[in-house]
Amino acid sequence: MIKKIAVIACLLLAIADAQGHNAPISPNGPSAKTPVTEKRIPLKVLYVGYSPDRSMPQKLVYYMTSDSLYPKIYRERMKDFRSFLEKNFTVVRTVDVRDYSAKLSDSADVTIMDAGPVTLPADFDRPMILMAAMAPNAGLPIGLKFDWYCQCLEADALHIRAEHPIFNTPNKVHLTLVERPTPGSFFNGFQGLTTPATMPMWRVLTRSYGIGSPYLIGMVAHGEGFDDSPDAEVISGGVCLKNAEAVALGRHGNYFMWGFSGSPDYMTNEANEVFINTICYIRKFDHQRVLVKKVQIETREGLDEKMYRIDESVYSKAIVSRKEGNQRLKKMQDSLRAQKAAGQNIGWNNEMFLKMPMTDAVESFDDYIKGYAGPELFARFGAHTQLYHQYYRDNYEYFYPFDGYSLQLDTDAQKLGLSNRKVAILEKCIGLLEEQQDTALARRVLERYTVEHFPNAAAWREWLTKNKDRLFYTEAGGFKFMVNTYAAAPNTATSASTTSSSSSTALSSVTTASSVTASATTASARNVSAATASAAKDTEQAPTSADPVVIAARLEDSQDKSKRHLIVDADILKGWHIYAYVSKENPFIQTEMLLDLPEGATSDKEWQSSAGLPFPGNDGIFVYEGKVRFTVNVDCTQVRPGATIKCGLYYQVCNDTKCFPPKKKLVEIKI
Repeated sequence: MIKKIAVIACLLLAIADAQGHNAPISPNGPSAKTPVTEKRIPLKVLYVGYSPDRSMPQKLVYYMTSDSLYPKIYRERMKDFRSFLEKNFTVVRTVDVRDYSAKLSDSADVTIMDAGPVTLPADFDRPMILMAAMAPNAGLPIGLKFDWYCQCLEADALHIRAEHPIFNTPNKVHLTLVERPTPGSFFNGFQGLTTPATMPMWRVLTRSYGIGSPYLIGMVAHGEGFDDSPDAEVISGGVCLKNAEAVALGRHGNYFMWGFSGSPDYMTNEANEVFINTICYIRKFDHQRVLVKKVQIETREGLDEKMYRIDESVYSKAIVSRKEGNQRLKKMQDSLRAQKAAGQNIGWNNEMFLKMPMTDAVESFDDYIKGYAGPELFARFGAHTQLYHQYYRDNYEYFYPFDGYSLQLDTDAQKLGLSNRKVAILEKCIGLLEEQQDTALARRVLERYTVEHFPNAAAWREWLTKNKDRLFYTEAGGFKFMVNTYAAAPNTATSASTTSSSSSTALSSVTTASSVTASATTASARNVSAATASAAKDTEQAPTSADPVVIAARLEDSQDKSKRHLIVDADILKGWHIYAYVSKENPFIQTEMLLDLPEGATSDKEWQSSAGLPFPGNDGIFVYEGKVRFTVNVDCTQVRPGATIKCGLYYQVCNDTKCFPPKKKLVEIKI
């Protein structure tokens, strides 16, 4: 009798559980139910996106080169995902992102996050796939390695780890690889010296802004330091406007970055199968939070890039590129003038581009070197490039972070003559403490390169003896030795005893994890989203690698007493640029002037700007570098004294290897 009661109870619980799983999450109604078949995978999948039943927000997380497609994507994307998922998984729920909370993921095996904004708790540990721009948007504030490298991913994957589970189970996917020309941007930097002319590529999307039709643009993260901890793995790169190390598919802890932008209707059949596998794969990492929070953008590869840039031949190529680019500028402006003369509306951006002056001015070789090496090293080595190369090679193992975006020489490690990424330096410093020699230096080094703080040599020795076999070294985590605290340390973890990082693979056997937070910048400092700065603050600042653009503004009198010149100055850090003109075929953000006038004030429609410079390797892009000025005439004669003008820029800043998310900066001027 007891057995019968137990059986009945289990059946009732099963029925109740099934009803609960199929209950709607979205207040807009349940997703369509599909009868369970043996072909479907027994997983509960939650899709978070934009419900077409709700009004479309003014700004979507998606980004494309044609605004006309936004309404279509908004109407179709959630339905597309829901239909695809219901064909492949037993339980599927959809919810509008505006109704999402992290608790909803507790009732799902895997959450697919496809819209924003969304804020995830720092301790969130459920399996989640972050689609395209959601990877940095959701990941940056909580320290994931899915940073904003470039929203410029096209349709193809490359550098593919074909042996990885997402290509092999439960679906064995026979990838169609086609040898295609290597993207031109892959040659723009030191990595290009060893980059082949062609690469085998796998088509993921059927449409992309880069293959003949406007569509959503995907996202890549920095590859430098991505796989230097046992909780992260790079699975593939992609065709983009950055370098070959850019990550298109990757995992960090319980999160998976799917950088490609397409919904299932826009994926190839092979990609759809891989996406199914990815959902199954990330499920294995339930409750396995990240070990390392990313706090460091600039890694030791930045030194390789400096050595590449500090070269007279690279400087000479820049001069040639400038002259060729000016010819392109004249040709494009002539074409726009012809269109305008024919009565066409060429648009505000093109009107501004038409007025852009041309310049052949180039910086001297000395200034070029000083910009990359800094004034201190330039005072030592002048224009002797080989001396810089020797300096960086001799001290390569001693550099560590100055801040998240730049490195400095560690004279302590240099004095010890030991690499700061080999366990030997820890052994040496603990030995110094035990011998009571150079104890201040030893303690500085131990606390600089670990996340530990122990009171004496015995405690340091006990820690190292206990954890030596589980130590790994991470540059992305702040140039730190950390302990792999997973229950079963995988043999694929990055070794702390080597001088280079190795790729880590799946941690499918892992069951628990604890988060280790490196001492570093705050999440708000890492997340360089839109911000507003005051004029007083900006005028006191100089551009830095953490914030490469400083904005200032002022009013000047003009000969016409009824008008004054409003001047907005941008000071851009050496090696960085913002975009003066971006053709519709390119994914970068063209700089826009922002102006909010008080009641009674008026302004001219058109701003004047400094000269734009041709961007090497791309005929449809011109950039601003160095000190840039934007000017417009403003009539303030009818404005009450003390009123405020708000003005500034909306821009995206990049250098040859990195990009920040688009940013808004405003300054205020009292009249």
